[in-house]
Amino acid sequence: MDRLLIDENVKMCARMYEQTFRALFSDIPTRLRSIKAVLDTYNGENGLSTVELQECKDYVEEIALDFDNADPTMNLLVLQPDHFEDYINRYEGDRFKHVYLDKDLLYNIQKGGKNAGKKFYKKFWELIVDAMHYQDGARPSMIPYIEKLGIKTCVYCNLQYALTINHSQGLYELDHRYPKSEYPYFCVTFYNLQPSCPSCNHGKKTATADFGLYTNNPDDLHPFHLLSNPLSYLRKRRLDMKYIDIQLIASDTSDQELCNLADSHQRDFKINDTYHVVKDVAEETIWRCKVYDDTYKEIFVKNFPELYNRDALHRFIFGVYSDDSNVHQRPLTKLIRDIEKDMGVMVSI
Repeated sequence: MDRLLIDENVKMCARMYEQTFRALFSDIPTRLRSIKAVLDTYNGENGLSTVELQECKDYVEEIALDFDNADPTMNLLVLQPDHFEDYINRYEGDRFKHVYLDKDLLYNIQKGGKNAGKKFYKKFWELIVDAMHYQDGARPSMIPYIEKLGIKTCVYCNLQYALTINHSQGLYELDHRYPKSEYPYFCVTFYNLQPSCPSCNHGKKTATADFGLYTNNPDDLHPFHLLSNPLSYLRKRRLDMKYIDIQLIASDTSDQELCNLADSHQRDFKINDTYHVVKDVAEETIWRCKVYDDTYKEIFVKNFPELYNRDALHRFIFGVYSDDSNVHQRPLTKLIRDIEKDMGVMVSI
């Protein structure tokens, strides 16, 4: 829900991801170009027109060239979000207007064995994604750098860890901001792979998320605010959770673009509904904000003098990190930090 600034650390992680990926899968341009031979071989059954066939072949050739492009503004693996729209416009322009990504294509006929003659079909976008080693390459190549950036929670909701369970093993789940079924050329792009929880990832399905994790603008780091109405809860000692109403709003409600982004984010990920179930966390945070005083500090210093710093003290009191740059480290950090801001609480040493 907060963005990361594309600083030198992020750029370094992107470059290291690229180096790792290329070292493991140097055959991607060759695999992409092999799709052209498949299209030719089976076009009698696929029935593409001459124009459609040529455009599909040009499409995969373009991806192969962009994958190896030395220019970082064109290189598919490290293409930054600022260049996504230009790239999309190029691939969705008149040059490829007869490319139908969702078309089922015959790509193989089994020659031997008991299933000899069996025909295998995939959609055109699936052939591209398979050729680019998304399934066996993107996640294992990406995870070390997600960890290096300190991202542990879902970037869309900050309510859960960005983990899924596969064969009793916890694995990071990655969402394509621009879905691979519509933008297969982005399927292994570093800045298009966003850590998410299964709920947000599967709920989003094949939609494009308006929210992008990465930005080059320091003013765009905090687009949203989780408003809990703590003063309504505290007024006249109501102390009833029904007065806590957690709503996602724009961090600057006078900015119409941010308001639209908050509305689309709420629509895509049902933030208000999901945060309804953690009203108790909001309530306890309000209590802590209200009763926080020097007594906390004295207890902490007495028992943990070697840990006496602002971040450790803040974690002791609120259970989350004190700096907004660490919002992705732990679930519910965004909610707790926003309640602190609404109540004017500053933890100091």
